[in-house]
Amino acid sequence: MAKIKNFYAGSNSSQGFYSLYDQAIKDLDRLYILKGGPGTGKSTFMRKIGLVMMDKGYDLEYLHCSSDNKSLDGIIIPELKVGIVDGTAPHVIEPKYPGVVEKVVDLGAYRNDAFLAQYKNIIISLTKDIETNFNAAYSTMQEAKKVHLKREEIYLRAMSFDKADHVTQDLIRSIFHIPFTKEENPTVTKKFFGAATPKGAVNFIDNITEDVTRRYIIKGRPGSGKSTLMKKIGAYAEANSLSVEYYPCAFDPKSIDMIIIPSLSVAVMDGTAPHVVDPYRLNDVVVDMFTLCMDTSVEDVHSNEIGELNTSYKNKMTLATNFLSEAKRLHDRLEEFYMQAMDFEKVDIKREEVLEEILYIATVKNNHSN
Repeated sequence: MAKIKNFYAGSNSSQGFYSLYDQAIKDLDRLYILKGGPGTGKSTFMRKIGLVMMDKGYDLEYLHCSSDNKSLDGIIIPELKVGIVDGTAPHVIEPKYPGVVEKVVDLGAYRNDAFLAQYKNIIISLTKDIETNFNAAYSTMQEAKKVHLKREEIYLRAMSFDKADHVTQDLIRSIFHIPFTKEENPTVTKKFFGAATPKGAVNFIDNITEDVTRRYIIKGRPGSGKSTLMKKIGAYAEANSLSVEYYPCAFDPKSIDMIIIPSLSVAVMDGTAPHVVDPYRLNDVVVDMFTLCMDTSVEDVHSNEIGELNTSYKNKMTLATNFLSEAKRLHDRLEEFYMQAMDFEKVDIKREEVLEEILYIATVKNNHSN
């Protein structure tokens, strides 16, 4: 039975919109890049093709939109090395090898621009208001990041990096103690398992790790070395010619929130808020960096300051979510105008053409493998 893995290739972060789309599409043999602006049916286009391919037994990767919880930004069919992506802002994608790997599908060709012209001022105003709300969200996330760094400063005073190194080495021994075979062509990939969205923090950790045999859930506080631990384990795996999947933090992409080593069927993840993961599977192992590596009295000594910073951080992230939600509301209004201007019958015909090309690629691949 075909499976869907859910990811984000872009995130609303403290650094603005952060894209990993180049990572998501780098190994594809065929990429369809959808253009055409809002409301032109790009997400539906992808979803309908995905349903057909699933029905034919192909696993899919869904790249979700961090600014619209119901929308897709891309689908990947790993077995065929085929993808379809939304190539419009903020994740603009242009062909690198046009006609050879990438094909641009311009759904704007089926749009009645004369109809849109009568709403020009409203469309321009809505577009500017959407941009204003996104910028406000990113600015507020930057403020939240500063608060987060202040929390880290407090906890770092109580941190023993020697103990953290011991924990890391113990984990490496635990993960790699069974003899393993080095891979001939190991790969390193980056995706987001979650994102800050108009509905708050969303993650697909359980979906992504459902086939992983052992999960190491790292608990702790800000500054307790969770990301550094994962980077070191990932580096060890890479040094031993093993493929590694890295999942950066959607809020702070310089930080790592999860790694997966597929050949060992092992995941190591940050299990703290906003993506709380508690053990519920047989082979889940919890590693608490707070109790193992910190002087826990820091929370008694600095309880008031930590409490105030926690409240400030939550308030700022709530405000940022509100800005994203308002941007989504305005975007929905903008889409209404474009949807009225679209000839969706022609979009459907184009979608069938693309589907036929993908099915042909599948047929050729199957014939070669038989």
